[in-house]
This record gives sequence, structure tokens and C-alpha cells, in this order.
Amino acid sequence: MSPASFAEFSTANIANLGDFSMKLINRWAYAGLAALAIVSTAGMLPAHSEDAPLVVMLLPENVTARWEGQDKPMFTEAMKRAYPGARVKVENALNDASKQQAQAEAALASGAKVLVVTAIDQKGAAVIVNDAKRQGVPVIAYDRLIHNAPVAYYVSVDGVKIGELQGQFIADHTKEGGRIAIINGSKLDDNAFLFRKGYMSVLQPLFDKKSRVLVADPWVPLWDPSKAQAQMEQILTATNNGVDAVLSPNDGMAGGIIAALDGQQLAGKVPVTGLDGTLNSLQLILQGKQSMTVWRSLKDESNKTAQIVAALLKGETPSADLFGGAKMNNEMVDVPWAQVTPHVITLDNMNLVIDDGAVTKEAVCKGMPRVGPCKQ
Repeated sequence: MSPASFAEFSTANIANLGDFSMKLINRWAYAGLAALAIVSTAGMLPAHSEDAPLVVMLLPENVTARWEGQDKPMFTEAMKRAYPGARVKVENALNDASKQQAQAEAALASGAKVLVVTAIDQKGAAVIVNDAKRQGVPVIAYDRLIHNAPVAYYVSVDGVKIGELQGQFIADHTKEGGRIAIINGSKLDDNAFLFRKGYMSVLQPLFDKKSRVLVADPWVPLWDPSKAQAQMEQILTATNNGVDAVLSPNDGMAGGIIAALDGQQLAGKVPVTGLDGTLNSLQLILQGKQSMTVWRSLKDESNKTAQIVAALLKGETPSADLFGGAKMNNEMVDVPWAQVTPHVITLDNMNLVIDDGAVTKEAVCKGMPRVGPCKQ
């Protein structure tokens, strides 16, 4: 069946189906179209590459800039260095767990030898791992652990440490009695809870002693910047602009929060944290509107992942040096954990991100004040 007729069949018959059947058809449709995309892409490669091992990376969404802007190209380049003969396919499920499941099924049907998965649903993605396991395909959990499943390896930063760095920054940049708003990330992402564990380990004792005041503590579905902005606007209204600092767990949400602060002429007066070191966040720091971002080298994270993949493709055990003995329990197994080191980035050390290749100085400094790395 051609892609056009496949799509016509799906759309023409969905109206006559119940909820269960609709979900089933959607899953078939996603899997069929994803498989066609993989086959089509493979067909554009040189003929000799057809026997090359296929590695498929499944990303969660494109709301957060890092996934498409950094992780995708950096992993692709890292694989070229670590295992030049491999075919690499990167898919993005756009925050749709069913679509990610279908992409995994399509990848396995297309003969993938390794799956690298950033799960949308970290519990539901156990199905992906179990399906892959039955076919002898190892799964590397990238940036987010997958629970209660035989995950082969895990590559990520320590989320608790990130939260500790964010919490300490807020503690150090507020005065006695300072009013703090905490806008948490997505409840579907374990990292949001790890970050919270870290920053609350610093801030909760201050709240308990009344030396700082918690004015709001909402959660934002799917890390959506527009929803973070709406939350911040509601907080400013409820407190009559009575906020002295905002803890944002990532840069995308920080952008939305700063937009709300801008609407009240408070941007740059209220410290705001972030995470990822995105281009937008670095420019907000240059403008004095965002105070810091926690950054880990996504190049390092991609390189470590690629080294693990390359070893697996060669039928070898990845080097123990990648893990340093670290493991993370996922309720089923202790998963070997390749850790990435987090750093607080401010105006003073922004060159760390530029020197790593995550962004270029030209891109960061375009139209920006001549401060920090943009002085010359």
C-alpha cells in the first residue's frame, strides 16, 4: 500500500470506530508511516550502506530547543566518529507517547541494532525496552531513565545535583524574607522530581525557618513555556508583583517566566534560574534578564552515548571508564550510568558553552550588548 493510500485508509475509517479502535489505528498509522520514513531514508543512502547497522535515536519533543538543536546533530556527529559505518536515524515523537511507541516498533521492524531512547512516558516506555529485549536489541536510556525494564545503559547528568545548584543560586541571591516562586517542570518527567529534590534540599530549610517565603509552587505540563508564562502571570497577579526570585528548572520555561516579568517591568530585577544553556537563555543572560543556567556538555553526553553504541555494535562491553562504577536502579535492575557533569553558567563563564561547540560566539553575540564573551 502506498503512503497516500495508507493515509487515506486511516482517515476514512477512523470516524466509524470506537475509542479503542481509534487508538489502535493511530498506533498502526504511526508505525506504518515511521517505517516508511526509515525505509525511504535508507533508500537515499549509498548502496553499500544497506548492510550497515542501523541505530535509531528516539527524542521526546521539540518544545525544548536542545533536542533538535543540540542532541540530534551532536549524537549524529559523535556516531560518525565512534562508528563511521553505522546508519543513524533520529525520530521525534512531539510529546506523543503513542507515537514514540510506534516509532520504536518501526525501528525494530527496520532492523535497528541499538535504540537510544529519551522517553516521554518513563514508565510506559518499558514496553519499548521489553519489545527490544525480545529481539535482542539493547536500549540506552538517554537523559531520562526508563523504569521497571531491562535497560542496558543510562547516560545523563545527576538531576539532584542540578537542582542543588539552582536552589543554592536562589538562596545566595535573595535576602532575609525574600519571596520565592518555584515553577516546577513536567510531572511526566522523572527529571523534574530529581531537580525538585535537589533545590528543595536547599530551600525547604529556609522556608521552614521563615528566612525565605514560598509564594507559589505550581507544576507545568510537558515543560511548556507558554504555560510557564501563564503560571507566572497568575503568580504576579495574586501577589501584586510580590516576587523576589523565581526558580525555573529549565531554560524554555525561564523564557516564558521572563516574558511575564517583562510585562510588569520586572525582568532583570528578579533572579531567574534555568537549565540547558540554550542560545535563547544565553542571550537573556547577556541582556541581564536571566540570571544563570545550569549547563552540562551535551557534546560529552552524546560522545559517551556514541561510545556505548559503538561497543555494542562491535559485540563488546563498553569501557568501564565511561561509568566509573556508577549505577542507577530503575526498580528492576541497577543500570550502568555514564554521568555528565553540570556547571552553573553566568555572564562570567559563558565561554565554557561556546568553547564546547554548543553554540557559536557569532550566534550568541548577534544583536546583544557588548558584555561577557561579546566584549570583543
